[in-house]
Amino acid sequence: GCEQQDANVESAVRQPSPEGVVGESVADSPRDSNSLAHYNLVLINIDTLRADHLSSYGYRRRTSPFLDRLASEGVLFERAISNSSFTRESVAVLMTGRLPTCGGSVGWSATPSPQAAVLGESLTAADYRTGFFSNTVMLTDPGFTRGFEEVRHLAANWGISQAGPQLSSRAIDFMQRHKSEPFALYLHYLDPHGPYMPPRANQLRFTDTPYPKPVGLYTTVRLHLRELLEGGFGPGEPRFEDLVLRYDAEISHTDEAIEAVFSAAENLDLLDHTLFVVTSDHGEEFLEHGFVEHGWTLYEESLRVPLIFWAPSALHPRRIAIRASTADVLPTLFALLGISHDPDALDGRALLADPNATAERPLIAELLIREQNMLRSVTEDGWKYTVVYRWLEPDERGRAAKAGDMLRKRGYATQLDLWPPVVREELYDLTDDPGEQRDLAATAPDELQRLREVLAAYRARCAADGLEPETRGTPSPLTEQDEERLKALGYL
Repeated sequence: GCEQQDANVESAVRQPSPEGVVGESVADSPRDSNSLAHYNLVLINIDTLRADHLSSYGYRRRTSPFLDRLASEGVLFERAISNSSFTRESVAVLMTGRLPTCGGSVGWSATPSPQAAVLGESLTAADYRTGFFSNTVMLTDPGFTRGFEEVRHLAANWGISQAGPQLSSRAIDFMQRHKSEPFALYLHYLDPHGPYMPPRANQLRFTDTPYPKPVGLYTTVRLHLRELLEGGFGPGEPRFEDLVLRYDAEISHTDEAIEAVFSAAENLDLLDHTLFVVTSDHGEEFLEHGFVEHGWTLYEESLRVPLIFWAPSALHPRRIAIRASTADVLPTLFALLGISHDPDALDGRALLADPNATAERPLIAELLIREQNMLRSVTEDGWKYTVVYRWLEPDERGRAAKAGDMLRKRGYATQLDLWPPVVREELYDLTDDPGEQRDLAATAPDELQRLREVLAAYRARCAADGLEPETRGTPSPLTEQDEERLKALGYL
C-alpha cells in the first residue's frame, strides 16, 4: 500500500527549506535501491496549482490531505518551477523535454513541434498501453497527444469546473482494462484554474459562511481591477479572501478526485509497481505584483509548482532542495523507467537517476504570448533575472484579453519575433527577497551581466539547434474597425 518507509521518515515530512538554506541534495540522499523498469506510470498535471497552496509546501490551510500524503511518502522537490506560466507552452515542455524557444513551442497556439519526439510516442514505442485524458480545451491540438493510443478531452468548452471526478472515472476505467500490462496515463485536471467555482461542500471545509456575493475572476476582477483596488480589494478584504478560498476549495475537490484514482490502483493491486508523478503547468497570481490570474508574468507565484515522485517500493521518501523544473520531468521518467533516449537532445536532466544531477544550474522560463506579455527569466544561485520584451500594465490586461480572444476566434496569429527589443530588465535576490519586491538591476551589475550571458548562451543554442514552431493556417479577414483597434493595442 501507501505506507511510509521506516527509514528517514522524519526527513520526508519536515517543513520546506526556506530560500537560501541548502536542504537535502540528490548526492546526500540514500540511493534508490530498486529499478522502475516495467512500472506503470500515472503522470498528473494539475492546472494552475501553486506549490505554496499545499501544506506539504508550508501552506496554512490543509487543502490537499491526499497529495500531502503522497508528498510525505515520496520524493518532493521543494523548489521546482514551470518553464512557462502559460499552459500550452508549459505542457509542450513537459511532453518534449525542450524549452519553449528551443523546442519550437511558443505563443498562444504553442504545440509540440512536429520535429520533436513526444512523451506518448516514446511510451508507446516502449510497449506501454497509453492514455491521455484532459479537462481542458487547451490541449486538443494533436501535437500534445501524438503517440497516445487512447485520447479523451472531456471539455468541449472553456472554463468548466468540478469535472475532476469524471476525469478520474476515465482513468480508473483505463487502469481496469490494462491492469495486466504496463500502462502509462497522462491526466490533466483543469481545476483549480479559474473561474473558481468549487462545490459548496469543499468551500465549507474552510469557512462556515461562504461569501454571499462572490466576484467573478474573468467577468469582474480581470475587467475592473483598478476600480476594485480603489475600493479596497486585496488581502484581508472579504471579496478577495473569498476569491482565494474558492481557489483553495477547487484544490480540495481535485485532491479528492486524484485520491479516487489512487484508491482504484490500490484495489487493483497496482501500487507496488506504479510510479505516480504530480506537478502543475504553472501557478497563479493573487495581487503579489498587482494582478490576478497567470500567463502575464514570470514572477515566482506564477512559476513555483509542486513536483512529487511517488513509488516507495523503489524511491526512498525525501525532500530535495535542489532547484528543478518541469523540463526535467521527461528525462527523469525516461531514466527511471529505463526508456531509451538521447539526453543531449533534451533541455532538462534526469533528477533522480543521474548521480551528476547534484549541482545548481540555470533554470530558464519563458512567456512568449504576443497578444499578452513577452518575457524570459533565468534563475541561478539564488538570483533571478527577468527580461521584458512586451509589457501591459495590470489595468490594461482586461482590454488586451478581449482583443486577443477576438483575434483567436478569427484564427489570426500576430507575427512573433522571438527575440524582440528589450523593454526592461529586473534582477532579484531570491535568498533575501523571495517575493521579488526589490529590483536590484541598477545596483548589482555583476550579477546582472552574468545572467545576461546565460540567456545569451541560450539564444545561441536555440539558433544552432532549435526547432521551428508549427505554422498556422490562413486567418479570416479583419474588419477595418478591428484593425484600427488592434493597431492601437500594438498587435498590428
